[in-house]
Amino acid sequence: MLLKKYNFIFRKNSTNFVLSEKFVNNLMSKGKKSISEKIIFNIFKILQKTTVKNIIYVIKFSVINSSIVLCTYKIKKKKKGVVREIPFILSLQKRTFSIIKVILNFIKFKLKSSFLINFKNEIIKILKKNSDLLLKKEQIFLSVLKNKAYAHFRWF
Repeated sequence: MLLKKYNFIFRKNSTNFVLSEKFVNNLMSKGKKSISEKIIFNIFKILQKTTVKNIIYVIKFSVINSSIVLCTYKIKKKKKGVVREIPFILSLQKRTFSIIKVILNFIKFKLKSSFLINFKNEIIKILKKNSDLLLKKEQIFLSVLKNKAYAHFRWF
């Protein structure tokens, strides 16, 4: 396991380890965890070379900056076929999980260059606060504000 190799960066019981594990688990495809670990640590190496700051703080700051606090849940009425979007507040654990998923899916669909370079560029854009991901976050927030009248319908 590569996490044992990089034990000096990620301690077993720290939030850094949990954050890297979440990235690894969301990036994993077809059960190949070792391949996704190699990709994540290659990304961390590339980011460490390009940024002056500690890579752990860079990743944490980018996840915190791009995290989504409010989200909507779509409910369809059976008889009328009307779809209502009900806003709700995400818990802290679901915020980090959802934003890691969003970041990785957002980068996977960019076909300009390799995944490593796209990930590095997206993290740097998030740090500079000019990423398309932040615009998507604002669009979600605006849709939540439009539907705040349905906030009392939350039963799920």
